[in-house]
Amino acid sequence: MNGSAKVSVRRRRQSGGNTFIEWMFTLLPSMAILTFFFDVSFAMFSWGTIQNAAREGCRYAITFQTSGTNGQDASVAQVVQQYGMGLLATNSPLIHVNYFTPAAPNTAIPAGASPAGNVPGNIVEVSVQAYPLTWMFPISSTIANPFRSTSPANISVYSSDILGGFPAGVVSVSR
Repeated sequence: MNGSAKVSVRRRRQSGGNTFIEWMFTLLPSMAILTFFFDVSFAMFSWGTIQNAAREGCRYAITFQTSGTNGQDASVAQVVQQYGMGLLATNSPLIHVNYFTPAAPNTAIPAGASPAGNVPGNIVEVSVQAYPLTWMFPISSTIANPFRSTSPANISVYSSDILGGFPAGVVSVSR
């Protein structure tokens, strides 16, 4: 009886590191799964927020409103940035406002074209293109990969509607 008790104490003393190793084998995958859930949640939050911002910019555009001395495009971009909840920087190059005619819905009207694109009956498209997602837990070697300088995932959202009539007393709005 005494001999087996001594063996058990000796085994416990020699196998003390196994507990730490087993704990690490469960902790590391658990942390990876936890950060994955945070990353997916933030990606969904970013997509929803930016989609709502583009939708609000489109609603603002169809009413032909402008902010101060800004033209309509700059005013729409300002509204999109405001509704972006800090995800989009001021004067962000990711925000685009395009106008299309119903006869050619795939060809954007250039900014200096005559007649202007922002006239009643045309289609306005407000978009945020290539918003880069930054991950808490990097995927596909984004930290140490010299061949990829950008995020491996981007968000692009679009919202479009038909421009209504000018407000009462307004005959044109600068773009």
